[in-house]
Amino acid sequence: MKEISEPYKTILADELALIREKMDSELDPMKKVYYYSAAYAMVQRIFNLEPESNQQLIFIHVVLAMSYNQIKERVNQIVVGNQLITLPEDFFDKISLCLQQLEEKIRNNEDTYTILEKIAVLTYIADGNGHYLSEKGSLTLLE
Repeated sequence: MKEISEPYKTILADELALIREKMDSELDPMKKVYYYSAAYAMVQRIFNLEPESNQQLIFIHVVLAMSYNQIKERVNQIVVGNQLITLPEDFFDKISLCLQQLEEKIRNNEDTYTILEKIAVLTYIADGNGHYLSEKGSLTLLE
């Protein structure tokens, strides 16, 4: 993360903190997903303003965008009554924790791969096969 200038790093980390705060204060899953969408959008804004930023920033964007789209689709299905695949009770708490950890890694100029891996696993659990594997006990939410 060292290739992102300090002002942009601070803007991104502060925005992730605000997103998490908004998500945590909401009970409605649709609103939680709405706020979550701001995470990948802010990352994209940063590399639009500073295109020489490193590849890790692009990786963060791709993982967060993919995650948002999959979670949004699952929540939309649940809202219209399709309860075949549900989200674990603590799902959004885990997403929030990942955003907090991502924020800390960005602030401290640390590699973000392990946090993005956690987000990818959480996102996969929102998919049919990931849900099945989670129910079977062979795929668990990362701490």
